[in-house]
Amino acid sequence: MRRRPNCSDAEGPSGAGLNAIAAKAGFTKSNVYRYFESREQVLLELFHDEFVKLAGAMEATIDAQPSGDLPAPAEAISTTFLAHPRCCALIAILTSTLEQNVSEDTIATTKLHMNAQTARIITALAARLPGTTPADCGWAIAMTGTLLVGMWPNANPPPAARAVLARPEFKHLRVDLSHDLKRAAQALLQSIV
Repeated sequence: MRRRPNCSDAEGPSGAGLNAIAAKAGFTKSNVYRYFESREQVLLELFHDEFVKLAGAMEATIDAQPSGDLPAPAEAISTTFLAHPRCCALIAILTSTLEQNVSEDTIATTKLHMNAQTARIITALAARLPGTTPADCGWAIAMTGTLLVGMWPNANPPPAARAVLARPEFKHLRVDLSHDLKRAAQALLQSIV
């Protein structure tokens, strides 16, 4: 029976080596390979758990918003994403890293899992934005997630890059996720109403 990985956020998902993952889970590296194809599959399992939490929270937060109030669901979407930083960090490397060194079946399982969880968000969003279609709401959520993938690493750079971005001449390159993601989500939602 598979034990779910329990990873620390100190190194971030990119820095989580299989030896560290195995030690944290109380396994040897060889035992991890008995249950998982690769380090990436271990992180995908963690992503599955985190995505369920994100989807549930986003569904509840959107459901609590008044119907027809466009800024409210945009705020709900952005604040819920940002309240789940581990999930955001994993989303940011999903296609570039986590879908490497795993089978097509593992990728398909992840995509099906994401579809099922995202359907909950889409239903909630469509109920709050009268006149929209589930397809349009799905597009807006997918595009918000895609923008998050690009914004996340820029908002969470490594220390040397953070020091450079702190300089006045690079102020225009800084990303303020709490402001920028909400603004992007609102623009996307505006395009479908």
